[in-house]
Amino acid sequence: MTQTAYQTPLVVVGGWGVDAAMLLPLFDGWPGEIHLVSLTDTLMTRCESVAEVADYLLDHYPCPSVWAGWSQGAQVAMAAAAQSDLQEARVITLAGFPRFTAGPDWPVGMSAESFNTFRDAIASETGPAWRHFQQLLIHGCEDYLKARKELQPWLKQGASVTSASLIRGLEWLEREDQRGLWQELPVPALHLQAEQDAVVRSWAGSFAPARSANVITVPGMTHWPRGQAVARCREEIHRFAFSTGDSWQI
Repeated sequence: MTQTAYQTPLVVVGGWGVDAAMLLPLFDGWPGEIHLVSLTDTLMTRCESVAEVADYLLDHYPCPSVWAGWSQGAQVAMAAAAQSDLQEARVITLAGFPRFTAGPDWPVGMSAESFNTFRDAIASETGPAWRHFQQLLIHGCEDYLKARKELQPWLKQGASVTSASLIRGLEWLEREDQRGLWQELPVPALHLQAEQDAVVRSWAGSFAPARSANVITVPGMTHWPRGQAVARCREEIHRFAFSTGDSWQI
C-alpha cells in the first residue's frame, strides 16, 4: 500500500563529528516518525565502511522511508537508497558529496595536503581540531555572532565520539568514491548544496548525478544549514518529498 505524507518515516543521518539533532529545525512539523542517526562510536566500531553503516541502518529503520543525510551522512543515505529495492524510497543530501578528497579527475575535493594535516591534528589534538571544524560549519554566514551563539551549545556538548572513531570516519572520507552510485541511483534524489560552504566545494558545475536527481544551491547556506537557509531548505524538501500532492505544514 502506498504511504501518504502523514505516514512517511524520515531517517536523518548526521555527518562526521556532528550530532544529527543539529538538523531538526529543517524538519519541524514533519508528518511522520523522525529517526535521528549520528555516527556514534557504536556504529563506527561495528562497521568497516559507509556501505556497512547503510546495511545496518536498513535493518533497523522502517522502509520505505525518506532518507536525509548531512555531509558524510549524505554518503550513508545514498548508499542506503542504492541498496533498497523499494520503489517509494527518496533521498535528500545536505552539503553532501559523492567524493570528499581531490584527485586528477575530481578537482573540487579537499587536497591531500590539507586532508592529511587535518587528520594529523585530530590524532594529536582531538579537542581543538574538532572545535576548529565546528567553527567551519558556520564560516561564511552573514550573521556570524548569532551563528556562534547557536553553535555554542553543540560546542559545549563536545565530540560525541572518540578520537579513534573520528579518524576512522576520516579514513572513510578519504577512500569513499560514490560518483558511479550517484549517477546510477534508481530512486529520486534532492541534493541541497551550500552557497557559502567552507568545508565542501560545490560540485554542481563539474558533476552530473542521475537524471532523476535535482541539484539546488541554497543562497547564503553554510555547511550547517541554519538561519534563513532553513526556510529555503524546508521549502525544497517539502516540494521534493511530497510532490504527489500530500501536504506537510511548513
